[in-house]
Amino acid sequence: MSYTDLNNGAVRDNVTCLVWEKANPSAQGTWQASVDRCAGLASSNHAGFGDWRMPTRMEMASLVDPSLGSTGFAKIFTTTSGYYATGSWWYETITGQNTSGYQWGYGTNGFTSNAIAMSGTNLVARCVRGNGTGEAADAFAVEPANHYTLANGEVTDNYTGLVWQQGFSPSLMDFASAPAYCAGLTLNGHTGFRMPTLGELSSTVNEAKVGGAVVATAFPNNPNGCKDPKYWFWVSEASKVGGTAWGLSYCDGFTGYNVGASGDWNYFPTANVRCVRNGP
Repeated sequence: MSYTDLNNGAVRDNVTCLVWEKANPSAQGTWQASVDRCAGLASSNHAGFGDWRMPTRMEMASLVDPSLGSTGFAKIFTTTSGYYATGSWWYETITGQNTSGYQWGYGTNGFTSNAIAMSGTNLVARCVRGNGTGEAADAFAVEPANHYTLANGEVTDNYTGLVWQQGFSPSLMDFASAPAYCAGLTLNGHTGFRMPTLGELSSTVNEAKVGGAVVATAFPNNPNGCKDPKYWFWVSEASKVGGTAWGLSYCDGFTGYNVGASGDWNYFPTANVRCVRNGP
């Protein structure tokens, strides 16, 4: 990660080229209040820019760095309490539920993401600009054109350049066993596989589905369901705030670390792993 303080209340991400609000107010409110505040920044030409808006789920995910410890936002940003809201509404298209009243939000530590009620009064937002207008809040997530290329057990993401294992580990394993599994993997004559980071694995989530939040044509036979260790997939970052390590559940793409008791949403002493390598 690399950031530049523009010294005008804004910070540029030198990797994504997005420009972020450096210090959002600590006042908490509803999702709509955050939307209105970002629009207010645009109308007032904050930091010399007139296109401020709410971030999408993936834009917010790009700020998260679990290696930082108890707070996953870089110190260049001022972090406040409250759940960080995004402009991405939470949908469940497999049941036709498109007015759920939930949006994708991130915990105050930056790591844990899940569906959070828009009517709640404990939301804040870090406004962003760049990369166009972002996705419309009330629109179903749409897979990008020519998203994946498939070849003999490998899936190339044509946007990130990452090459994914189309399948996943043949059995659940503890976190300590996952790196060796990926290091020993050979697909299509290629080696060099590794565990994905939390941000990398988050990029494989299909936001339009729940109970199997992945593009099934690219990743067939993925576990479809929720609240069970088999729906969790390990990522490379060990947890510094409890439990063993971070993971992502393809239930709907929520993230967390494995500290729950049996039956809890974050209970996964063992999990799957889907390995990745840098293309080509």
